[in-house]
Amino acid sequence: MQPDDNRATESGSLPHGKESSHHRTFGISRVSHEEFRFLYAAEHVYVAGLFLHGLFLFVFFWLNIHELYLFNVFSLVVFLLALYLNRNDHYYLALWLTYIEVVSHASLAIFLVGWSSGFYYYMFAISPLLFIKPTRPLAEKILLSAVPVGLMIVFYVDPLNMFPVYHLDVHVTRLLHIGNLVATVALVAYLAHYYSKGVNDSERQLQRLTEAYEELATYDSLTRLLNRHAMIQAIKEEVSRFQRDKKPFVLALGDIDDFKNINDRFGHHAGDVLLKEFASRMQQRLRRHDVVSRWGGEEFLIMLANVTLEEAEAVLSDLRDCLAEPMRINSLVHQVTITFGACQYSDELGVDKTIQFADNAMYQGKHDGKNRVVLAKGVQE
Repeated sequence: MQPDDNRATESGSLPHGKESSHHRTFGISRVSHEEFRFLYAAEHVYVAGLFLHGLFLFVFFWLNIHELYLFNVFSLVVFLLALYLNRNDHYYLALWLTYIEVVSHASLAIFLVGWSSGFYYYMFAISPLLFIKPTRPLAEKILLSAVPVGLMIVFYVDPLNMFPVYHLDVHVTRLLHIGNLVATVALVAYLAHYYSKGVNDSERQLQRLTEAYEELATYDSLTRLLNRHAMIQAIKEEVSRFQRDKKPFVLALGDIDDFKNINDRFGHHAGDVLLKEFASRMQQRLRRHDVVSRWGGEEFLIMLANVTLEEAEAVLSDLRDCLAEPMRINSLVHQVTITFGACQYSDELGVDKTIQFADNAMYQGKHDGKNRVVLAKGVQE
């Protein structure tokens, strides 16, 4: 029952590099997972917009359409600004600028080179970005999507549309139409891909955070042993097995002898090193199906499965001898002992009294000279 060492810190906080399950960092702010998915997708759309308007610069320069050439210079500035704003807490303003630019650019292009050029497709492309923006009212999203649709209808039915300012060759118009159609489909697919990727990244992050929180709720952050809450759950499960299979088990409470003296003489860091060393030795020495926990301070609660009280005494005596072997702390060799008190579980006693009797037996061992295993005999009779 050993956790991953990278999961929790000794302070009980989230592991290094892990953030709250409700926030991710984007730019200099902390945003919700829903906002992060939008920002992640929007960032890539703005980058794609820069590429597309850079391409339009060459197209309109080649076609000698100065108005659209100059407007695309302005568009590049807008998308650069949107990218900056998106990374620095002003993502709603970035979306507004992009929305206005896309609608204005498409409208101007339709007016100058005609409906058949296909620039109206970009008005479709802005709607998905509006709808994946969280926290905004649905009515606002519908209204903002309705504006470009209304403009498209006006341009479509307007007879002046048949007479654009620039009369392009039919083959050029057809190429523009096909290019704009392909670019729009690619933009929407690009947006969907990166929004989906943002969703997947958020889900993986949430899974990692959930696992980290579960470990913080299960394991002691210093010793990596089960904590008190998790140990109680493990004991309840063993009680259920006992009531079903009638296989005995023993609860043993161990307390490090003279632990306070070690803290006072060598500092709390030395005490922490000692606790971790004891925890490591216990996990290595105990049987695979035994469970050990840090019960509090320098106390450890051990659940020995499928043993009687007499059999448990042999296991605990062996463990006591193992823990009494010299250990190095802060370049000094120490010999530290532990006293165990053990009690066999029975339905008549219940869990609380079993632990209480083990605790009483342990303190009897302290009184009798420490470094020993004391059995709570006769308490079940």
